Amino acid sequence: MSDEQDFLDAVWKFGDAILTENPGLSEMIEQARAGALDPKEVVKEVWKVAAREPDFQRTLESSLFSAFGMERSSTDIAHFPDREKMLERWGFTDEDLVFQPFDDRPDYQMLHPLLMGMIIELIQFDGDIPELRTGRLPEGGSPAVPVKTMARDPVAVGAMLRRASEEVAFELGGARAEQDGLLGRMIEAVGPASGHAITGLVRRETERGVAVPGYGPGQKAQIREVEAPTGADLARMPFAERQELAHKALTSTQGRRTAVPVISGMVMDSLHGEGYTALKAGEGQIVFAEAEWVVQIDGGRGERNPNFNFIDTAARSLTAKLRDALAGRASLDTALKLHVTPVNTVAERRVGWRAVVYE
Repeated sequence: MSDEQDFLDAVWKFGDAILTENPGLSEMIEQARAGALDPKEVVKEVWKVAAREPDFQRTLESSLFSAFGMERSSTDIAHFPDREKMLERWGFTDEDLVFQPFDDRPDYQMLHPLLMGMIIELIQFDGDIPELRTGRLPEGGSPAVPVKTMARDPVAVGAMLRRASEEVAFELGGARAEQDGLLGRMIEAVGPASGHAITGLVRRETERGVAVPGYGPGQKAQIREVEAPTGADLARMPFAERQELAHKALTSTQGRRTAVPVISGMVMDSLHGEGYTALKAGEGQIVFAEAEWVVQIDGGRGERNPNFNFIDTAARSLTAKLRDALAGRASLDTALKLHVTPVNTVAERRVGWRAVVYE
């Protein structure tokens, strides 16, 4: 079956309401599907009608995607599931998200400059913020992917983050190539009769970002399992590479997110050793104690000492602070819950982890 025939089949399937209002076009499509008319000529007629009727054009675009096996993702940031959490983290609301710099030009709008600055600040460490992205990866950017690991060596964590990013970048490249191929087939199928309508559609779809399982525009990156480096791999690494990987593990949002389980486990084990055997992971209502370990990240990646184990240091510091805060407030058999989260104040160059003990 030809691409044109696929296209007409999709219009027939999804354009019921519009075709009812255009019986002549409906009849032509039915004849083309039966082989009585040249599908290419009927496709041209379909686009002529679409040029006159915006509702039909929208239906037609949806039919195109169905015909060529493509999925459309929302390019409206307001519908992104993780948008609110990201904005809340930076103290922004929907009302001040859009900025109007000129009082006499209400139609001129832009993203709030402060938010733009924070995004730029974060991208230099993370490489990408998929939660706030509708299009392709930023120029020179790289996928920001957390990994599943209980490794305590920052260099090992950084190596796994790099491997996960490379894997996702490869998958995104394949998805983009497939999307470009489908768009090429679409252009060939609908022909020049589509005019600017198909040109605009293809341009929008070319610019938008593609998604792969666990990573895509408007979504929080899912944790990925990758192979951990061996001791021999780490021993062979040049010092500069070790610096870069340790720097990535600390300064990137996904690096700090990756380290949460191991830091939480270390704090939990240490407090169990102190006698708080009823302590479990989770959140609660009443705060018994809280602690924070943060470090400045003003220096560049070449200034980081890869032999400084900030994961162990953070865990020990949080344990000591929590132990002191719990003394006299909770008995050893009090049912408590421990919750560890990253501290992501990148704009202030202060990052780390926070631990809270709840009843």
